[in-house]
Amino acid sequence: MSENQPRQLLEALDPDQRRSALQTPLPRRQLGPGILTLLWTLRIYVLLAVGVVVYAFVKSLLK
Repeated sequence: MSENQPRQLLEALDPDQRRSALQTPLPRRQLGPGILTLLWTLRIYVLLAVGVVVYAFVKSLLK
């Protein structure tokens, strides 16, 4: 299957068929335990980083 084949298939559809094909939701991807662990680690890191930024901002305001 070439890289342009999905685009060619979409261009060959009628406008109503194309709209229907593009609006059909895709199923959620099943992620493995390693990826899930990585995502949770990133979430925790972002929360900690936001906390540090808020703390530094509030501390600089109170100086």
